[in-house]
Amino acid sequence: MADSTRHLDWYDKAEKDLKGAQILFRYKGDNSLVAFHCQQAIEKAFKGYILKYSQQLIEGHSLTYLCKQASKFDEKVNSFLKDCAFVNQFYIETRYPADLPTETSGEDAQECIKVAEKVINHIARN
Repeated sequence: MADSTRHLDWYDKAEKDLKGAQILFRYKGDNSLVAFHCQQAIEKAFKGYILKYSQQLIEGHSLTYLCKQASKFDEKVNSFLKDCAFVNQFYIETRYPADLPTETSGEDAQECIKVAEKVINHIARN
């Protein structure tokens, strides 16, 4: 069983990933890195949230899966499911070279930041 007080460490890491994404975006860094850091921020926030309420550190990287797991403790988290699916698409594609590369637009990167801010703000209040 994991130490349930460690959930704050997960929140801290989530905030740092979000801050990194915001700085990259502000200074015209690579949009795919912005999206990736947002995915990481949301993943860590959900893992901390689930840890807080279940005392279990959950595995996995899918934001939709983690969102569904977190919604067991707060039904309002379900409202983030569509946003999580949007950000989730950038997890693999932004990390590795692909035969058919995809571009992450500035609008996509900005939307990822908005989603990460929304999810993290909600989780931090609960």
